[in-house]
Amino acid sequence: MLTTRQKRFYDLLRSFIELHGDSPTLAEMKVWMEENGWGEIRSLNSIKQYLDALGEKGLLRCESRKRGIVLSNGEVETVKVPLVDSRVACGYPATILSDTTSDFLEVSKKLISNLAKAFAFRCSGDSMNEAGIEDGDFVIVEPQPVEIRDGDLVLANVSGCGTVKRFKRSDETISLFPESSNIEHKPIYLHSSDEGMIVGKIASILKN
Repeated sequence: MLTTRQKRFYDLLRSFIELHGDSPTLAEMKVWMEENGWGEIRSLNSIKQYLDALGEKGLLRCESRKRGIVLSNGEVETVKVPLVDSRVACGYPATILSDTTSDFLEVSKKLISNLAKAFAFRCSGDSMNEAGIEDGDFVIVEPQPVEIRDGDLVLANVSGCGTVKRFKRSDETISLFPESSNIEHKPIYLHSSDEGMIVGKIASILKN
């Protein structure tokens, strides 16, 4: 199952290969997308996210060479995870899931180790657009207990609302950093005793 934008990206990628007889570089794919109605593509990382998503769904593989994108018809074993019915996950997700789960996303089993508790929700805002997470994208969350390391993307429950940020631990401080072209977004600082506010780790990003 592909999201609407994943299907659109796949069709556009296939049209490039059919027209040029070879796969594009990321820079060429950026230009190709902009020339075909996608608007300005701010980050090559967002293109990589599409490729990763299609790769996990068995539609392509990326070989370690220039122009190494190869389309395929392979199949990937998938699992359905509950989709939180909210663009902003306010409140503790376990509570939301019990009341407002109304749909599911189908993702590769390889993306998730904790299948029993994983859930998905749609992101809102631009605080992580330079990390490749844009308004309307989906993220898959592996909830605690899960090992979280410095540099991981996490979902935190801050003041009753969910927020996705980059995690860093230092002495007695937990820092949650935005990665945004919008300088109005500021880091969030927690005490190490507040680690329970870290709901889980972002296991995967699915472009809308």
